[in-house]
Formats: sequence, C-alpha cells, structure tokens
Amino acid sequence: MRNKKNDFTKILITGAGSGLGRFASIALAKLGFNVLASVKNEHEIAFFKKMIILEGLKIDAFCLDILDENDRKMISNLEFDILVCNAAIGDSGSVAEIPIDKIRKVFDTNVFAHLDCIQLAIKNMMEHKRAGRIVIVSSLVGRIPMPFLSPYCASKFALDCFATCLRQEMKLLNKLKGTNIDVCLIEPGAYATRF
Repeated sequence: MRNKKNDFTKILITGAGSGLGRFASIALAKLGFNVLASVKNEHEIAFFKKMIILEGLKIDAFCLDILDENDRKMISNLEFDILVCNAAIGDSGSVAEIPIDKIRKVFDTNVFAHLDCIQLAIKNMMEHKRAGRIVIVSSLVGRIPMPFLSPYCASKFALDCFATCLRQEMKLLNKLKGTNIDVCLIEPGAYATRF
C-alpha cells in the first residue's frame, strides 16, 4: 500500500541506531511510512522493538554494517523506495599529525561504503523500472570546514560533490533508462547526538 502523501512508502535508513537516523526513523514511521532501520549493533534494535510495542509503528530494525561488503549486498535484496545514507563516523586532530589510517577509516565509512550502497540501490531501482529517491546526509561542515575536524569535514565535502554530480547524472540516466530516481542532499548543522 502506498502512502497517501506521495508515491514512496518504504524507507531504508543507514545508521538508524542513534542520533539523526534514530529520530528520522521514528518521525517517518509516525507519518505512516514503513521504515527499514538499519543499525550497526544488535543492542540498538531493542529501542525500536520498544517503540513498535508502545506506539504501533511500522519499523523493521535489523543489523547492517555498511563497512561489511556482505551486509551491503543485502541492499540488493531489500524492497524500498528511498535510501537514506545517514551512517557516519568522525575523527579529529590536526592535518599535520592525524594518522592517515584514521582518515582512511572515516572515508571508508562516510564515503566509499555509502557509494557502494547507492550504486546497489540505483541498480535495483533501474532493473525494476521503479521510481526512487536517494537521500544523502552530509553536513554543513562539508561546506564550511572546521579546524581539527578535517577528516570528517573532508568526507562530507566529498559526499556533497558526489551527491551534486549524481543528481545531475540521474536526470540524464532517467531519460535513457525510463526511470524516475532523484537524489537529495541534506546538510544539517550541529545537533546533539551520541556522535
């Protein structure tokens, strides 16, 4: 059944275990959407089970570690209309001193894992001639970097670039493939989360 407000009913959110992902999952479920809330850790599922019992929300919470290639492949087998790329980590330190491995870990999580998720989702949507939406959660610091937060800022800057390019590319690909997949970029400012 489709949501009366639009054509999309099923939303997959990465990083739904805490922060913006958790709040978005609850808010969207309260609006009548079916939410697939992917979390990294098993213990994060308990919160959603409680909300399902207390408020009767349509939320399916499950573990999906976006850094795990096999977990990411699950995306190809899930049915959803919207992918919200929300999972993220950060690290801090001076560019002059922070170990490159820490920067690489931030980029692996915030950029490369999500690009793989996005490609899997788009391929699935195109093969089934479905409409869809990709929502990329970046950050205001992707546009206004802050000293000593460069790994996080740079990863979000990269996401901004990929989102902007993909949005333009999908306009052309949609015409060629007969699909209707759009791309949205969200750049929140500072927010009180566990992050």
